[in-house]
Amino acid sequence: MDRGYIYLNKKSYLHNIEVLKNLSKKELCLVVKANAYGHGLEWAVQNAKESGVKWFAVASVDEGIQVKKVYGESSVLLLAEPSKTQLENIKGNDIDLTVYNESFIDTLIETGDEYSVHLKIDTGMHRLGCPPGKFYDLYKKIIDSNLNLIGICTHFPLADTDEAKTKKSIELFEKTISDIDLSNMLLHVDNSASSLYKLDNSFNMARVGIAAYGVQITAVENENKLIPTMEIKTRVSNLQVRKKGEAVSYGKAQRLSRDSIIATAPIGYGDGYPWNSFPDGKVIVNNQFCNLIGRVTMDQILFDVTDINVQIDDEVTVLGNSMDGKLNISVSDIAQWNKTIEWEILTNMSKRLERVEIE
Repeated sequence: MDRGYIYLNKKSYLHNIEVLKNLSKKELCLVVKANAYGHGLEWAVQNAKESGVKWFAVASVDEGIQVKKVYGESSVLLLAEPSKTQLENIKGNDIDLTVYNESFIDTLIETGDEYSVHLKIDTGMHRLGCPPGKFYDLYKKIIDSNLNLIGICTHFPLADTDEAKTKKSIELFEKTISDIDLSNMLLHVDNSASSLYKLDNSFNMARVGIAAYGVQITAVENENKLIPTMEIKTRVSNLQVRKKGEAVSYGKAQRLSRDSIIATAPIGYGDGYPWNSFPDGKVIVNNQFCNLIGRVTMDQILFDVTDINVQIDDEVTVLGNSMDGKLNISVSDIAQWNKTIEWEILTNMSKRLERVEIE
């Protein structure tokens, strides 16, 4: 081991996909943007293919092309309107488009090409999507044109925190589309959090992202246990004895309260381990928690091993379970130390850490 490894558990990943399939009772569209939430896009698509997933959602045309290279027969949905300069790449790689601006829809129509599109409605996120009052006009423009309307969708702003307001968004979506022919139409509103609600069975596809990777973020209690698919391990690369009153790392942010043995591990914010993990952060060494000492640097972290028996090259758990399975550091733990969200922790994991599949 040089710097460290991201271990990807295929069995857990396939388990999560089956849980989400059984719970939603809808076709899954697996979101693989941002390198599949740090897991590796190729790994995520290939294994999802084995489980029968056919739809994938991406944030860029390049990501869509990567999916097609792994799984040529897949259906790929670009989640936002792209630059007009990307239209040839989209057409050449058979990528579906999310649309919501009349000017962009007009541009597609003017090409004369048969792009496949999904019309997005803004039901409260106020980020992307057409206003409900403009939906019918855009719908008519699309179906009367050379474009193929494949689906209608929305996105929820509060699915992970507020079930009642999410239900209101669903009601607005249903009202907006109530007067049109929905035959053979994909209707997709659910994200990872709302897929766990069991709110509505009238829609037929769910876009799931972070839940597929084992992070359970939802506003409601449920008994469906998702299993984290990622663990991060590194090693003890250095040991030093420091005196009471000394400080280590940049900024000398913490003075030692006692004579201490300080270990170093070769992982840092250059690998995606967040800078703000100090002072609350921990790692696990030899089945014991060890507190971070000093600021996280680009390539290393330092931690206190005074009270345990440690040797160079001993395993360090940054994310995941201890060797005896009794201790755990979760994505939510790291997010809490850094006053951020789980999505940011996962998607920031660098390609400098080698991904290794385990069963």
